[in-house]
Amino acid sequence: MSEGSRNRSFSQGRGEASQEDKKKRKRTGKGKTGRQEEEEEEEVFGTSKKTARSPEVEKKLGREMEKILEKLEEVKREITEEIKELRKENQDVKREIEQLREEFKNKEKKWEEEKNSMSERVAWLETKMENEERRRRKNNIVITGWRSEGSNKQQSREEVEKFIKENIGEAKVKDCYNINKDQILVQMEEWSGKEKVMKQKRKLRGNRATEKIFIDNDLTKKEREIQKKIRAIAREERRQGKDLKVGYMKITIEGVQRRWNEEKGRLEVVGLVETWVEKQSWEKVERTLPKEYKWEGQWAKRERKRGRAAEGKVGTQRKEKQTVMEETEITAEEVGKHIRYLKKRKAPGWDGVQNEAWMYGTERMVERMVELMNGVWRGEGFPEDWREGVICPIFKKGEKNRAENYRGITLLNTGYKLYASVLSEKMKREIEEKGVLPDSQAGFRKGRGTVDNVYILDHLASNELRKKGGRMFALFIDFKAAFDKVDRVKMFECMRERGISEWLVRKVEEIYARTRNKVKVGEKEGECGCGRNVEESAGGGVVVGREKVWSLAFADDMVIVAKSEREMKEMMRNLEKYVRKKKLEVNVEKTKMMVCSKRKRKNEESEWKWEESKIERVSEFKYLGYTFNERATVRAQVREVVKKANKVVGCVWGIGERMWGGEFGRRMRMFESMVESVLMYGAEIWGWKEREEVERVQEKYLRWVLGVDRETPGYIVREECKRSKLRVKAGKRAAKFEDRMGGSEECRILTECYREKKKNADEKEREKYCRRNGYASEEVERMREEGRWMCAELSERDRDTDKQERRERIREARYNREYERCVTEDVPVYLGRESTKERKMMARFRCGNEERENKYWMEEEERMCRMCREERETIEHMWRGCGEMREREEKERGEILNEDGREIGWMKEVWKRRERIEKERGGE
Repeated sequence: MSEGSRNRSFSQGRGEASQEDKKKRKRTGKGKTGRQEEEEEEEVFGTSKKTARSPEVEKKLGREMEKILEKLEEVKREITEEIKELRKENQDVKREIEQLREEFKNKEKKWEEEKNSMSERVAWLETKMENEERRRRKNNIVITGWRSEGSNKQQSREEVEKFIKENIGEAKVKDCYNINKDQILVQMEEWSGKEKVMKQKRKLRGNRATEKIFIDNDLTKKEREIQKKIRAIAREERRQGKDLKVGYMKITIEGVQRRWNEEKGRLEVVGLVETWVEKQSWEKVERTLPKEYKWEGQWAKRERKRGRAAEGKVGTQRKEKQTVMEETEITAEEVGKHIRYLKKRKAPGWDGVQNEAWMYGTERMVERMVELMNGVWRGEGFPEDWREGVICPIFKKGEKNRAENYRGITLLNTGYKLYASVLSEKMKREIEEKGVLPDSQAGFRKGRGTVDNVYILDHLASNELRKKGGRMFALFIDFKAAFDKVDRVKMFECMRERGISEWLVRKVEEIYARTRNKVKVGEKEGECGCGRNVEESAGGGVVVGREKVWSLAFADDMVIVAKSEREMKEMMRNLEKYVRKKKLEVNVEKTKMMVCSKRKRKNEESEWKWEESKIERVSEFKYLGYTFNERATVRAQVREVVKKANKVVGCVWGIGERMWGGEFGRRMRMFESMVESVLMYGAEIWGWKEREEVERVQEKYLRWVLGVDRETPGYIVREECKRSKLRVKAGKRAAKFEDRMGGSEECRILTECYREKKKNADEKEREKYCRRNGYASEEVERMREEGRWMCAELSERDRDTDKQERRERIREARYNREYERCVTEDVPVYLGRESTKERKMMARFRCGNEERENKYWMEEEERMCRMCREERETIEHMWRGCGEMREREEKERGEILNEDGREIGWMKEVWKRRERIEKERGGE
């Protein structure tokens, strides 16, 4: 072989070897530079060039990729779970914050109410003490500059009587005391004696021996301070050379008498000028009178009366610098206060502006409304839009095709309602200040309510029936469209006669002028116009304390009362005349007569008529929502509220299921706001005694909420939900009402009823209530007189008593004897769970529904375990001894049924096992 051929073959072999080496290096990864290796390590997810030619590598990489993806999915799930937990925690925190805010607001509101209540109570006590002190000092006088030398009270009294008789006139002295070196306090026998002494005391000045002796009223500390201020004013006026005279709480300067106003803390002119003006000139004179004074007049009717010709007018200046109505504009604060009174979700008037627009509106909106109202107030014009209302007929009850079974609800513009609300507030203030309304009218008055009249009527009836042969006749009167049929001309005349400010009367006239109405039924509307621009008799009535009651009224809901048939018929005749005079109309069909007596008398078939129509006599009647019966007992009212509450419970349950599901807190708040409000009506009268039918309503609702059987005892469901008996709230309302009556002089009739009720020895229910809570009724009254409100303390004691009774019944019960171990001090934690099924399961196990052993009224076979049928069904048996369940570790019952639901899994297993076994047995 030649050398060239050898070189070629060598180079060829070398090339083949180099190619083999390259392939080998590629397979083993050798021969790479460090940079290349680092790049390949970084590119973990890079595509391998060998995967297309190596199935094993491809599978290996695929498995690695799957593991990586699984790890990523797991990480993703963990992150998602953490996010969910964080969100849940965030929601829980937000909920807790909202609850804390709500609790703080409620506490703040409660503190404010307590503060206001305490301030009112303190003010009332101060006034009461002041009045009581004035009453004690009413017949007292103080003699200064003279002293009795008697060795005992009898001699001193005789000396004082002798001194008064010699220098002033004869007057009887009851007692006397030396209070200073030259001062003596004298208590006169009668007020007339004191009055005589005070009128004739000026005789002392005419005698040189007695000119330095002074006789004054025995004043309280407050009165002395006022007299001191008046004397200081008198000294200042005397320096100016004015003629004046100082009296009790008054001063006369240059013939002008001024009396001290305690509320304003200043002197005011009471009455000083009287003059005669011809009728034709009166209007001109009236326009020139000072606006800071209020002028009134009386027309002279007879010729030459006190030197005046007929048709003259007497003008009298009544009050000094009384703010004139026209000049008192409506303020933004007034409007803002009435905006806060507006309610949400109310239908608007025809303009479509809802209450929420004002509630959430800007300050500029309120300012514009104030400007508009003040324009109307000053007489610049009344908005025509405010005169129109939309009447929507609302069905009440009965036949739907009869118009009288519908109540017309008028929808008005919200702007008008705000203005009318402000005007109404001014009117109410003036009516109360002037005492226009009688005590028997409780409608739309501050501090008064329907319960006031209900309480009075109940007391009148029960008090009369206590007497031998006592009876009370009550006529419940219903007026046809009472508000719509009021003669407006006569109404305005009546307002003027009662002394309402002329400016207010004009503003009310302006509201009622040219009103327009539309009737809306469904989508249809139609125009309609407004067609219309108890006198107490001498006989009749029922006496309570120092007051006599002829009638009671709450707006147009009226009842007249009498003790005999003759008196009632006389009152009815007088009322007929009054109704005709005022152009009102009585609905005879709805007007009823009720005769309260212990028993119905034989042959008593008196016929009662209104004009020519017969009035029906009834044994029960619902007045102001309270059902009265002819025996004057509370049974009818309790029966009615229970019946109504049971209907409401059904509605509330459905609404709660749709809106809140099984959320325990909200469901209980719905019960308190919608069911309790119905149940507790009239509790001020019947709340002293526990009513079983009332308690059953709450217990039924609690069973529904917990999902337990109806035979579950009420004391267990109340303990599980930590709810006291409703008697606690009913008793609190009754006690609170008496607290208010004891410290209120707003209604004299109500106060007399309360005083008379305290004297009655047969008030057993009230006495038992006080005794149950550790007090005697006399002790409660004594504390009230000292200014202590007892309702909170009595209700708190009653709540503790109820708790003790509940726990005692649990200890002594045959049903679920082991429940005592599960009792907690607060609401169990499991009731806050989101799952309704888990909550009900826990409640059933804790309340003993899942243990047949508790149903002691059943046969022995029926009480056996539903799974193994070997022993009685108890928690211990199912946990440890039942052959169908796996063995468990030793645990106490309280731990198994712990409030946090730690063994909920075991409970679910019991349910599933039971269902399976029952299906198998059913198949066999």
